[in-house]
Amino acid sequence: MAPMNTEELADLDFTKRAPTPAPAARREAAALQPDVEIGSLREGQAGNFISYARAGGARAQAAADAPIIVVEDDEVTRRVLERALTLSGYPVRVAADSREFLQLMKKPPLPRLILLDVELPQVNGFKILSLLRQHPQTSAIPLVMLTGRSENKDLLHALSLGADGYLSKPVTLATLRSTLDRLLRRAA
Repeated sequence: MAPMNTEELADLDFTKRAPTPAPAARREAAALQPDVEIGSLREGQAGNFISYARAGGARAQAAADAPIIVVEDDEVTRRVLERALTLSGYPVRVAADSREFLQLMKKPPLPRLILLDVELPQVNGFKILSLLRQHPQTSAIPLVMLTGRSENKDLLHALSLGADGYLSKPVTLATLRSTLDRLLRRAA
């Protein structure tokens, strides 16, 4: 796959929308245990755990059927996140890279929240976050970095770019749910 031009990602045109698919039926949330760990550490990482959700400040209101978008290049982690969020009652869309993410952003409605990995092919998560915060239609969407990077400099960089939360992998399902509930309750 050819590298993605960041100008292509910066040109988020939300005037051309695809029809909204019918919402999927909700499933019972009991299938995954709260202490299950999602994701793995980056190779060579010491294993510090970071869990942060920004307090205060209103964000945009999302449509009732607005999905959570998960941008994660690891297929196993992406599938586990998709299943966990679906079983928690959220509509979910998933992307493995910036190209797929761009296509998802063009489908209505805009997401209620974005879970974004840092280490992605083509365009990294920090660049995507920066571009989203610069665009008027996406600047208020709550965004949580979910990454194997667990150094303070990475957390501070994400927050300086406008991330609403930062979770280092592996993260428990309970911590993920708690963080999302806090951010989505505030955004509602």
